[in-house]
Amino acid sequence: MKKIFSLVVSLIMAFSLYAQNVKSVGLSDSDVKNWAKNLNPIVKELQVLGVWTNDSINASANQKLKVDDVLNKYGISGSNCIEKFGVISECAVVVVAASELDAQSAALLKAMGMDPLAELKKNINSKDYAVVEANAKAVIEAYNNLDTSSFEYEASAASAGDDYSYGDDDLSYGDEDLADFYSRLAKSAENVASQSSNLDMKEANEEGQYVKSMYEAISKASGDSGLLYKSSKQASKYKKTSYKEGTIVKIDYNWDTEDKNQSKYVLIFDLDKKTAEFNFDWKVAKVDYSDFLNGYSVESTTKSLKYTITSVEYYYLTEDIGRSYGEGMEYVIKTKEGLVLHAWKQYDGDYNAFQMNIGIKGLPDSLTETLDWTTE
Repeated sequence: MKKIFSLVVSLIMAFSLYAQNVKSVGLSDSDVKNWAKNLNPIVKELQVLGVWTNDSINASANQKLKVDDVLNKYGISGSNCIEKFGVISECAVVVVAASELDAQSAALLKAMGMDPLAELKKNINSKDYAVVEANAKAVIEAYNNLDTSSFEYEASAASAGDDYSYGDDDLSYGDEDLADFYSRLAKSAENVASQSSNLDMKEANEEGQYVKSMYEAISKASGDSGLLYKSSKQASKYKKTSYKEGTIVKIDYNWDTEDKNQSKYVLIFDLDKKTAEFNFDWKVAKVDYSDFLNGYSVESTTKSLKYTITSVEYYYLTEDIGRSYGEGMEYVIKTKEGLVLHAWKQYDGDYNAFQMNIGIKGLPDSLTETLDWTTE
């Protein structure tokens, strides 16, 4: 039968006096085997002696000799047998915890940067633990078969199914097994962190993936996707002409935002200087289990791409349509590196709506359809 977590805490605290010293108590293989074989009769005899109360040994100096006799009788050897019993019990908690911690919880805790068993191991000597771990199967069986029916708990708490508190630290644990405890701990931490975030983590990571994808696609792009204005009903009215001096074509995605956790990029073509520079900054948001006030931490990646402009073509449309006029334009920017950018838009007659598109060969529609561009 699975033991409640309160028992785990009890065993740790019952022998904490002896566990604070991390020096080895000299456990032998036979000490551990005999602990596993005789755990129930040992506990029963300690109860008869009146030194086992509320799941812990509470023996006076005079009673210590009787406790030693019991432990020695059941094969836990030496004058420090009480210390050995305590260390075996504490190591057993870790061994059982390791066996009951499910893979999903272990992976989540690892992602948190936490060793789920580190806290339980901190007062255990590694040599002693190795001896207990070598007998894991027998130790786990003994732990699971420990008869707790006669253990004394607070009647009111037991009848109500409430959590139990121990000591000044007010450690409260209910009747969940270790796997459930760690799973709930990790899930709770994730929920608290996520709920305290200013920007939803899922949204932040989707945005980061979009910017990263844009960088990867543009860095590989080459060639010419073809003139975009030709898809317009007014295509025949576009005329190749000169563009205005000092023009800068700019594609800006969140670049001017003050939110340092947002992913962003900016593509700037300076037509006079014949230079193009693309800057990308994408974020990966992760739950920060050490800082619930901020909710999550953000890792930032920055990349830049630079091009030399070799030529610029400008196609322009204007037409009189009665009370107002329409306008269309397309910049075709060619680079030494092989990238050709098309920036096209066309207004309706009232300047209230327009079509806009970016053409970069190799970029999927899922990336280009959300792009906006301006001139400065």
